[in-house]
Amino acid sequence: MKTEVHENNNSSQEQTPSVKGDLERSDNSLDTKPDQKALTKREIQGWLAYAIAAEPYSVVCISTLAPIILEALASGYGRQYHNHDQPCDTNEEDYKCVIKVGTLWLDTASFSLYCISVSVFLQAFVFISMGALADHGTRRKTFLITFAFIGSISTILFSAIRTASLFWFAGVLVIVSNVAFGASWVLYYAFIPTLTRDHPEVLDVKKNVEAGVETWADYQFVRDKISNSLSSHSMAVGYGAGVCLLIVAAGIAVAMGQTTYSLQLGMALTGLWWFLVSFFTLKFMPSQPGQPLSGNVNLFFYSWKRLGKTLYEAKLLKETFKYLIAWFILSDGSSTIISLAIFMGKKKFLLDNTQLMIGAILVPLSALIGTYIWLFIQRQFKLTSKQMLLIISTAFVLVPVYVLAGFSGVFGLVYKVEIWPCLVYFGLMLGPFQSFSRVMYAALVPKGKESEFFSLYGITDKSSSWLGPLITGAIIENNDTRWGFVFPLCMMLFPLVLIMWVDVEKGIKDAERFSVEHSDEKDGL
Repeated sequence: MKTEVHENNNSSQEQTPSVKGDLERSDNSLDTKPDQKALTKREIQGWLAYAIAAEPYSVVCISTLAPIILEALASGYGRQYHNHDQPCDTNEEDYKCVIKVGTLWLDTASFSLYCISVSVFLQAFVFISMGALADHGTRRKTFLITFAFIGSISTILFSAIRTASLFWFAGVLVIVSNVAFGASWVLYYAFIPTLTRDHPEVLDVKKNVEAGVETWADYQFVRDKISNSLSSHSMAVGYGAGVCLLIVAAGIAVAMGQTTYSLQLGMALTGLWWFLVSFFTLKFMPSQPGQPLSGNVNLFFYSWKRLGKTLYEAKLLKETFKYLIAWFILSDGSSTIISLAIFMGKKKFLLDNTQLMIGAILVPLSALIGTYIWLFIQRQFKLTSKQMLLIISTAFVLVPVYVLAGFSGVFGLVYKVEIWPCLVYFGLMLGPFQSFSRVMYAALVPKGKESEFFSLYGITDKSSSWLGPLITGAIIENNDTRWGFVFPLCMMLFPLVLIMWVDVEKGIKDAERFSVEHSDEKDGL
């Protein structure tokens, strides 16, 4: 690359000495800065603490309790599908009821899917509006904590709903809390590459490379190891906290006779946990400030303009955007499987709330175990994050295949006993699937633009889930819930080919060069 820089200096697009130096430093990718300070153990714990605080919302609320609560409240205020004059009878096997929202009659089973779809559309708007802005000063941490408090308080308010007629308010709370959770999670992800660069082990190897004691390959290996370690540990402790709160929520449900309100209290408790533990993150997590923002910048439109510039130059980051497209489809398929499985268990097998809780505990508990099992496998066989993601995604595809095999009437979630091993298998794939995906992406993100690019990741991860629920909601509106698994099956097969085509090494070099050549000053922002 250095030769190319000298050739460009002889062309009409002459580079200044300072830019040449920046480009040369980007070639060795050691992120050298004289005042670089190593992270302390307490600062790392402060970052990990937010996974403990917020991940239970995903495990307990949005993936488990929220769909059940919204469906129960909607059904409690709903009407029979074939006779709108008669109230919904939830004791009937495979019951089908509708609820009137505005002028539309919606299936009560689809109500939560539509609420989630609205929330993820709003997530996309919020992610873009805050993304690039959070890369400047200490805004990344400030925004994260702000969204943490908004989301946790919205979740706590579920305890105020005492009648099914307020099903609409429950829908609003799910939308607000899910938007806030997604926004804070995007900012949390954006700390992975910056924490990795400032990790003591990475800094030690960097010094050795500069001294000629170790090689660039050694630096890359340690950086990837630390990145995977941070991601896996945050995933594991988050799922661990989620399991603990699920057990508590299950205890509340049993003690209160498995009522819908008992589940609402479980959600409120999770919100309170999120609120309180976030104070530890507020105190100890490092801000890792970025470059200051120009004083005459319009704060509302800045991120949109910055993203517009980035998308205009997307051809310079082909591998990064190739991966984003693949992940948009792949993550949507996996999240849709979760929602469909919950509805199938409740409507086909008539699982009560306690049984649903047991299933919900099995998944994150298996995910916690699976995260460390697959991390061990990666280290033993020295596999890359890309190879791990391909292996785990292929294993994931077997889930919808198995469910669709149930049309034979022989196996494939035909009998209730099949549910539990399927949940364990699903969980063993879920944790590492999420962990390796974000580590692979973190390597492709330009330095200094972490929040901007992870806002795009958030759209393809959290916010991509609007497509699956929307389409599967329409599919199961008048059909067997099992047919809904056709869509996530297709959504998980196609992106595997795209991920195989991603050249990670080229993507890393492209990201390094992009961070130097496309600063705000050079892009006229």
